[in-house]
Amino acid sequence: MKRCHVMGLMVALGLQVVVMAGVFLGGVYPLWVGEEIRLETRPVDPRDLFRGNYARLGYDFSTVEASDLRPGDVVYLPLEKQPNEALWRGGEPQAAEPETGLYLRGRVAGQPWSAGNTVKYGIEALFAPKEKALALERQLRDSAVAVVRVAPNGKAALVTVEAKAINN
Repeated sequence: MKRCHVMGLMVALGLQVVVMAGVFLGGVYPLWVGEEIRLETRPVDPRDLFRGNYARLGYDFSTVEASDLRPGDVVYLPLEKQPNEALWRGGEPQAAEPETGLYLRGRVAGQPWSAGNTVKYGIEALFAPKEKALALERQLRDSAVAVVRVAPNGKAALVTVEAKAINN
């Protein structure tokens, strides 16, 4: 009987390790295989009482006016490289996954107090130690550039945030 309990415990422990490894690998996948791009951003707020110190970022393409979108819907945002610039810009969001080109995969997070729908792409916050978060807040007051790696499936990971040194 004890052997059965030990086997059950080992299986349960093994499943937990597999789930945690899957979550970890899903988060670092864009960092390993993604193409590095730069997106213009605007800062929102550097601190949260429960989550710690971070730079919260906003993007022009994060608010969508489409009335047919509901919270939880998946949205694909084609990315376009700007000529003579190092920046990429978001195109028109769409419900179908693009067949070619680089794109971001996001999820609609409806805000009842907002005029449009907010789309979350997973690149809205850069966590940092307190001193670095405060320095980022000062550095990013006007405008900044987010360095993002985008995987072929549209999943994105925020690498860092830089002061805007690119001429528009």
